[in-house]
Amino acid sequence: MRFRYQVVERIPKPLMPGIVYHSEEFEVGALLCACGCGHRVSLLVPDSHRINEQGGMATVRPSIAVCDAPCNSHYFITAGEVEWLRAFDPATSQAVMLKQIARHAQGEPKRPSFPQRVLTALSRAWNWLTSFGPPR
Repeated sequence: MRFRYQVVERIPKPLMPGIVYHSEEFEVGALLCACGCGHRVSLLVPDSHRINEQGGMATVRPSIAVCDAPCNSHYFITAGEVEWLRAFDPATSQAVMLKQIARHAQGEPKRPSFPQRVLTALSRAWNWLTSFGPPR
């Protein structure tokens, strides 16, 4: 199966196989598991995953570990192609899930928005330029 990249405002309720949906506004992604079991996989972007488009096809990093479904699938998606990895054993699956839940429950500080980063960069540039003082 190959995965196409699709930008959406909101993740649709019924997902179509072979599509990685990405809502940049809400920083989430979703797809149906690559194994074909029909399990809905949700991705938090950029907290846990990055989703990119390459020629209309999806790339997802890091790997997708489906620890909350019987299939226990584990894979990368690169330019639409699925690269299968060894499934996690039950103890590792549980540890991964608990770590993700704890990380999100703590409310890790979010990365500043793009406009905030631009304003910070402009402010630093202005301070640097004005630090030289008036010409003599």
